[in-house]
Amino acid sequence: MTPTSRTPAPAASAAFDATYRLWSQQLNHRSRRLPRDLVGARVREAFRALCIDVVPALALEVGAHEAGFSRWVRSALPGAHSVAFEANPYVFERYAAEVSGSGVDYRHLAVSDEADGVDLRIPREFHNPRNGRRFRKANDSRMASLAAHRESERDDVVTVPSVRLDDFVASDTDLRPGEEVVAWIDVEGASRQVLTSGTDVLARTALLFIEVERRPQWEEQWLDVDVARFLATCGLVPILRDVQRPGQHNVVYARADLAALPATARLCERTYRRPGREVRAQGPR
Repeated sequence: MTPTSRTPAPAASAAFDATYRLWSQQLNHRSRRLPRDLVGARVREAFRALCIDVVPALALEVGAHEAGFSRWVRSALPGAHSVAFEANPYVFERYAAEVSGSGVDYRHLAVSDEADGVDLRIPREFHNPRNGRRFRKANDSRMASLAAHRESERDDVVTVPSVRLDDFVASDTDLRPGEEVVAWIDVEGASRQVLTSGTDVLARTALLFIEVERRPQWEEQWLDVDVARFLATCGLVPILRDVQRPGQHNVVYARADLAALPATARLCERTYRRPGREVRAQGPR
């Protein structure tokens, strides 16, 4: 499934897709010159540095699990309202006391374009046809999704409460005009459902960290270029990416005015330097 509500004319869309793929492939090549863990750590560090410079009033983490980003926000940016959404009831039960005790607003909610409850699929048994491997996952793994995994042979399906992102921010936060928003999204193939529920919030978002796939792993999912095309309509520009595993990576998006700053370009350049040339995690001033 591809974006429809904000899709530009075909020629412009094709040109945008080619531009995004060129950018992504270039940074993929640069990323692969570094150890995978190092480039991942540097991209996360650069994103945090940018968040500190932005000084957000609201930080959103969707697909939070143990809410690592939200807890970092509470420590580094104590003035921000830090909200973490976790749809998997087993994960939420495991971490609720610990995360809430850190000062994070931890919610057992799926963020979706459907607001009256959704079915969450928790893959339990997998079969990888490429190597014949079969394996199992616990019910509190990171693999739960609103979408069906293509290699899952058995899912636990639970109905969970859900909310549209725009509705939540309007009703459950005190965000005022002009205040900054940052977000971290890791939703295992459900980016379409999350992003389309938050067009107003995304239009106000300064920085976004999101996990994407280049090849389909989930049914009817948006791929990385679909995500980029939609976020462009919200004024967000890709500036950094890492390498996780074949076909999957994280991308950092910045609001267009932030992406265009020379200091942002310098930060991005430092992120991909070879070891021995230290990265100074400093964003725009």
